[in-house]
Amino acid sequence: MHPRHLLSPLLSFATACGAWTPQPAGVPTDTSTSSSSGSSGAGTSTTFEGTTWPNPTDWGAAPADLGLPEPTSTFGTGSGGPVLTDTGGEPGIDLSVLRITEVMADPDGKDGGAASPEFVEVTHVGDGPLTLGGLVVVARSWPELWMGDLGIGGEVLLPGERLLLMRYASPADLPVPSILREGEVLRAAFADSGGLRNDDGAIGLRDQDGKFGDTLLYGAAQPAPFDDPVLWSGPPAEVPGAGESLCRVDPAADSDSAADWIACAPSPGELPNLGDDTTGDPPLPATLAIVEVLSNPPGPASLEKHAEFVEVVNLGPGNVDLAAFTLADSVDPEAPGADPLLYFSGDGGCAPSTCLAPGRKALLVGSLYEGPVGDALVLRTDDNALANAGLGNFEAVVLRDDLGELRSSYRVWRDLLAAPDPATQEAALVRVAPEAPDAPESWDFAAPSPGL
Repeated sequence: MHPRHLLSPLLSFATACGAWTPQPAGVPTDTSTSSSSGSSGAGTSTTFEGTTWPNPTDWGAAPADLGLPEPTSTFGTGSGGPVLTDTGGEPGIDLSVLRITEVMADPDGKDGGAASPEFVEVTHVGDGPLTLGGLVVVARSWPELWMGDLGIGGEVLLPGERLLLMRYASPADLPVPSILREGEVLRAAFADSGGLRNDDGAIGLRDQDGKFGDTLLYGAAQPAPFDDPVLWSGPPAEVPGAGESLCRVDPAADSDSAADWIACAPSPGELPNLGDDTTGDPPLPATLAIVEVLSNPPGPASLEKHAEFVEVVNLGPGNVDLAAFTLADSVDPEAPGADPLLYFSGDGGCAPSTCLAPGRKALLVGSLYEGPVGDALVLRTDDNALANAGLGNFEAVVLRDDLGELRSSYRVWRDLLAAPDPATQEAALVRVAPEAPDAPESWDFAAPSPGL
């Protein structure tokens, strides 16, 4: 049994005696009625309500210290009595089936007020029941939340059900009861003086052994452990306005990037339907332009596939999803070597992850690409090079949409050998104006600037 799980049966007792202040990570609250003699080494024990528990040194290592603040807290005690949870003999919680689906860091009114709690919503997207014992929620600047401490370590989420964690600034503001099931939502409220960071923060789901699952970063890069590139890719999500939440666009999808998130109206405990078009108006069209091509990178020819790229900009006025677009080196729609485009990294400014917003750039590369990416949405081909085995100096570049329509091109000229000639310089060719036609006079040499 993990030491954190032993705190659940103590919550009602602690609340009766006043506000509960968590002890350092891994050390239980001492409410013993008797204890064995001797030191605190292995073999000692504590007796509580007739049950003998091993002392902390018998439980193993304490949870990892993530360097987050530990302000005084009063966690909710619930309405169903103490919950005993023993996951000591069970495997760790399956974090792969949990998604953070909504975060409210800056509610209207006082942050953490009686009518304006902060909250983090977590949704079960798996196929079977999931016991919450072993789940830890780590959020700047909340205290580390162990589900056993909250009194819900023994609770079970079914597929599609949601856990709503609500932070109040004062114990006097806690709802009664502070733990409540309402349909598909399990609500757990707690009081703490430290609130979520409004302008730059991070929330992560972690197991009792220190392994992280789903993570959200917003506003700015974050310190350890959230600086691990395995947890998050590309720039953080944009900070929503005051009174707005950050909502996951698709609970089933997780690219660990800002492309998963969008500002939305708060809907605690309810999954927002972000795909609804309440106006009934058709989506706005989007004009795309290939604006930079590097087919003859500096350096040896053997490394050219590592540096070749095609840069595309969305001229608007609407968003465009590049998921079903293809890139080819021939204007013939039946020519071999047309590559599908797969999400790799970065943020296109809209959802889903392959969406490109007006004014944003997408960088199209092969899987071997090792160059800079700037702030572009990066899409790679399904093989190690662009188009058919890489870009030739005089080959065309053609971008087609999901219907096979030509959306932009480079070097689809009457004379493919016309100047500017890429073979004469190890430089990029840049369109002199994004809206200029694909003609020789519309292109000129420049130093490569992928994603800038």
